[in-house]
Amino acid sequence: MDIRDQIRELQDGLVSEITDVCRIDSSYDESTADESAMKPFGQGCRDALDWMLEKGRKDGFEVHDVDGYAGDIIIGKGEEGLSILGHLDVIPAPKDGWDSDPFAPEVRDGKLYGRGVSDDKGPLLAAYEAAKLYMRNNPDAEKHIRIIFGCNEERGSSCVAHYFTKMAPCVQAFTPDAEFPVIYGEKAHAGAVLTSYFASDKLISLEGGTVSNAVPASCTAVLKGMDFSYIYAAQAFSAKHPDIPHTIKTEGNNTVVTVFGRAAHASLPHLGLNAAVGMAYYLSEFMPVPQIMFIAEKLDKYYGEDLGIAFEGELGKLTMNLGLISYKDNKLEVTLDFRVPHEIDCEKLFGMVIKPMAGAHGYETEYRFGKALIADKEGKLVKALDAAYREVEPMGDGPQAIGGGTYAKEANNCVGFGPAFPGEVTHIHEPNEVMDLASLEKATLIYYKAIEKLME
Repeated sequence: MDIRDQIRELQDGLVSEITDVCRIDSSYDESTADESAMKPFGQGCRDALDWMLEKGRKDGFEVHDVDGYAGDIIIGKGEEGLSILGHLDVIPAPKDGWDSDPFAPEVRDGKLYGRGVSDDKGPLLAAYEAAKLYMRNNPDAEKHIRIIFGCNEERGSSCVAHYFTKMAPCVQAFTPDAEFPVIYGEKAHAGAVLTSYFASDKLISLEGGTVSNAVPASCTAVLKGMDFSYIYAAQAFSAKHPDIPHTIKTEGNNTVVTVFGRAAHASLPHLGLNAAVGMAYYLSEFMPVPQIMFIAEKLDKYYGEDLGIAFEGELGKLTMNLGLISYKDNKLEVTLDFRVPHEIDCEKLFGMVIKPMAGAHGYETEYRFGKALIADKEGKLVKALDAAYREVEPMGDGPQAIGGGTYAKEANNCVGFGPAFPGEVTHIHEPNEVMDLASLEKATLIYYKAIEKLME
């Protein structure tokens, strides 16, 4: 049977598997996290890991559970020929904005909707099924394929970092957690937490965002009393920012204001509308304290222009996202997410620019940063993956760079590879995350061809 027909025959079962595992809410849950019980990231992540491990066992393969952080499935015999890395954790999925339950995946008009269908349970299972099919078609293969899956990619990838302290490094690898064509470069991922303490006679509390690596879709402030200044501020806010919707209402003796934005992945903040920055615009109308003005005036540009850090390098533009904001008990905390081209020294960026500027507005700053990734565009790995893609999609640009971060930074000789096709909208880190089923089939075929080339 032609390989395309074999891939097509897999699809109904693959969609069923993706639907099954995506019913598990595997977002980080501090309340159920227990390292001693091998669930360091909470019960949902443990359940997803158990699901994948059991899938491997039922398929007759050797599996390993590495302390609940990550696991693997070994397909085939002999020394390692290839590793494929994907993640089972997801970002939280509040039901607001979804057209269906995010953890009850459903097919509509040839597309599968649900949290994790594109990022990254669906692509992981597509690559897994492609690997199984390759071994079925090549029973005499002298090398094995290792499928590695972690449970903390969305919060820093400590899962696979721990995995590789116990298990062998990769010989060559790809992660189906990015885009097509093959990803040869990833910007450095950096973060900063700005903290300030101040009392307010108007602001009781403030809350916006769910994770730092997504653009906040909403932000809510509770204000003392029912002052007319809140109404006047709302009118001025609407006049200046007609594209940012909001609601204002009374609750008991207080006023509650909610500003609405549009979620997007933090590496592509220009695709979203930041509700937390919008709230700073509103609050600055009647409480122009330095901390709020800093957000409204310095953190409102996705490329850091108002901070004086705008830069574009080989891997693209520096991007900045205000992902989380909270004010409670006189403490204001702001979490920023940066994707930084490799030409920039992150230590100097934060220590010499951002920290002193934030300090001048009343903030203490803590920051962390990782490394950028640049693979050899002329090396065997990138060229083989690019060739596999071209056999199915002959048109389009060559190897590319992205702002998103993947497991490629944590593994040896690894790059990102699919599943999103150029121009395709998958709504990862947004409501209505989606996987087009025709794209899923095509991606599975590309993964098969990639495995075939890398196992030669």
